[in-house]
Amino acid sequence: MKKLLILLLTASPVFAQYAPIVLDPSYEHDKWGTLPQDLVYHFAAYTVSFDSADDNNGDGTPDLWGIPEWVSFEIKTVTEKHSLSARPRWMTDPHLYAAGIAPGDESYAVSGTGQLGEVKTDYRFVRGHLCPKDTAERISRDAAYNTHTLLNAVPQLQWQNNGIWKTIENLCTDWADKYGRVWVVCGPVFFGRNPSMWLGQAGEMPVAIPDALFKIVIREDYADSIKSIAFLIPNILPKEQKNPGQFITTIERIEGLTGLTFLAAFEQDTAAHKQIQGALTDW
Repeated sequence: MKKLLILLLTASPVFAQYAPIVLDPSYEHDKWGTLPQDLVYHFAAYTVSFDSADDNNGDGTPDLWGIPEWVSFEIKTVTEKHSLSARPRWMTDPHLYAAGIAPGDESYAVSGTGQLGEVKTDYRFVRGHLCPKDTAERISRDAAYNTHTLLNAVPQLQWQNNGIWKTIENLCTDWADKYGRVWVVCGPVFFGRNPSMWLGQAGEMPVAIPDALFKIVIREDYADSIKSIAFLIPNILPKEQKNPGQFITTIERIEGLTGLTFLAAFEQDTAAHKQIQGALTDW
């Protein structure tokens, strides 16, 4: 995957639909280093690497999957919540949309399914936040508003989004309150490195539906070590499976499935550093 860094500037007309983006230098959203980086955008509450027309599956041809490859963000102890009075409409990046790289909201709407009882509630794919709005509300209303971009979303089964994924999101904020701050890296997983399902209809950009989603949570343990916990959650699984502990995995397993490298900055640091991967009881 090629490296390309794009810094969001609020003065640019490309980003006019976003709320003002004010980056707080005290937040180190990708402190531990996630590689490779593709189309990188910096928002107040998170950093995202969005998929470009590169070769995702190794077949020698460009792929456009219409989703982020990873999103990373730091969560700090809550001191004040800046709750949004109304839920924003979903946005996209107009330049990436015009280039056929990012989808519009129509790709997620799947016209006509709202009238089908089988899929209008739990059993439909929705825009699944990677950095949650509730987490961004710890920073500012504008930061929370700007989580509602398709640069920060993947197709996610409704009940999974509101169920086990939400449970893990709440665990992350609880851990931030307990330890002062934590870091989260999350994104899609495709078994076999190739999408098997897509959203979108004729005339719309297809959006790849992940087979699973990963979430890695990191905290500083002592001066020379960190602790991490990693989850791998299937996108489609029975409602009865609600215990996050059933889906704990290793960072190495996620790296093998995604081709990503995590903790790149940490691994390049002094050899005295230690990484400890733990269970829920360690948190």
